[in-house]
Amino acid sequence: MAFIKTNIGFFIGFLFLGAILGSAIGTLVAKLFPSLAIIKANLTGPIGFNLEIINFSLKLNFSAIIGILLGFLIYRKI
Repeated sequence: MAFIKTNIGFFIGFLFLGAILGSAIGTLVAKLFPSLAIIKANLTGPIGFNLEIINFSLKLNFSAIIGILLGFLIYRKI
């Protein structure tokens, strides 16, 4: 499968990976520098669903939003 810039799957993938990496880096930074723990503060409550077999929830924080923005910028560059 060739990389086509208009492929929505790649776009969602970049945003999703940006959110995961941003959240992970934000957690690491908050552990190394406790005064920066504000970047790990949740902006929303858990948003998700529970199907009794599968449970999925999503919480947004500042570092995840920064990761999403960086994922968008990297997608635009490619």
